[in-house]
Amino acid sequence: SWSRLYSSLQWEAMDEYELPEMLRSPLEELCLEVAQLEIGAPRTFLREVISPPSADVIDHAVELLHNLGAVTDGTGARLTPLGQKLARLMVHPMLGKMLLLAGLFRCFQPVMTICAALGYKSPFLCPMGKEKEANAAKKELSDGSESDLVALSNAYNGWCRGRARFANQNFLSHQTMDFIHRLRQDLQSVARDMLSEVPEDHTDPVYLMEVCKAVVVAGMFPKLASIRRWGKGETMEGLKIMVHPGSVNATKSDCVVAFYDIQESSQRFLYDTTVVSMAPCLLFAPELVELNRTSHRVVFQLGGWEVAVAPEVADNLKALRTDIDEFISRSVGHRPTEVHMAATDALSRLFSQSAGGTLEGNDDDEEDEAGTPRGV
Repeated sequence: SWSRLYSSLQWEAMDEYELPEMLRSPLEELCLEVAQLEIGAPRTFLREVISPPSADVIDHAVELLHNLGAVTDGTGARLTPLGQKLARLMVHPMLGKMLLLAGLFRCFQPVMTICAALGYKSPFLCPMGKEKEANAAKKELSDGSESDLVALSNAYNGWCRGRARFANQNFLSHQTMDFIHRLRQDLQSVARDMLSEVPEDHTDPVYLMEVCKAVVVAGMFPKLASIRRWGKGETMEGLKIMVHPGSVNATKSDCVVAFYDIQESSQRFLYDTTVVSMAPCLLFAPELVELNRTSHRVVFQLGGWEVAVAPEVADNLKALRTDIDEFISRSVGHRPTEVHMAATDALSRLFSQSAGGTLEGNDDDEEDEAGTPRGV
């Protein structure tokens, strides 16, 4: 035990009671539980509690669940079949969706590691004075994937082989890795009870990596950012951001990244980033609005972005989006058939290819040397 002394000024400035957890924690899991219990819309139910959270916070949580496909409409009162499965998992709904889709798209093992780690904390260490060495070790673990999450999965695989020795050589916390390992075992037990059968992961490491990235987009949408130059850019909502210096993507330019968290200190930093292609972004977006069509290109509204694609790609994309949500709802958690496997493999091949999408620049965007707004 230990004691600490406070000055009278510090004592007077302290709150009499700590804020209730409901007022200082994300509400997505709570709103999912309210919908599962069928006791009304979360906004209506939660305003009756002793210390109700603000309506804006509740609305943000319900909007995220709706974007994930977990609730049927903007009220958040009823779960979809996917939402019913997410409610049974012991992780944040974003991670839960990633896990369920990973079983469908044959990247279950790496995504299970990613979900366990993101549900706890990062095992990567950055000792003072050894930042370059630590960042180089993390980049080596990413194996050219341009993904902090793939680096995390590879780090876990290496730790399983070498334990503490591997951790010490690669600037990893052995204790954190051990806890992630136990969380992963618990998560695997719950997931396997829910999923009738998990097919074997893809054997091609490059193919496996690209499918993992697509599943990350599906779970984290709309947490996407356009990186313009040297790790700086904007989120889909227009927030100015910078990729954290400890990321493998800290110096990236002209790309789109999915991210898990934003934290603000000296800058507004993105954490746990993954460079992704436009194909899964366009396929998994909850809403895609066609704004303009010419003989050469079609422009879609994707959240706060405008994305241009070739007309033939646009037509195929719209047809595929019509069926993909229903296919996922019917397939997740059920024993995979030959038809399901063929369909998911075809989608996986699409994820590993570029959809030809170009992110349109705003009028005030910087231009590249050719005078054209930078695209993706």
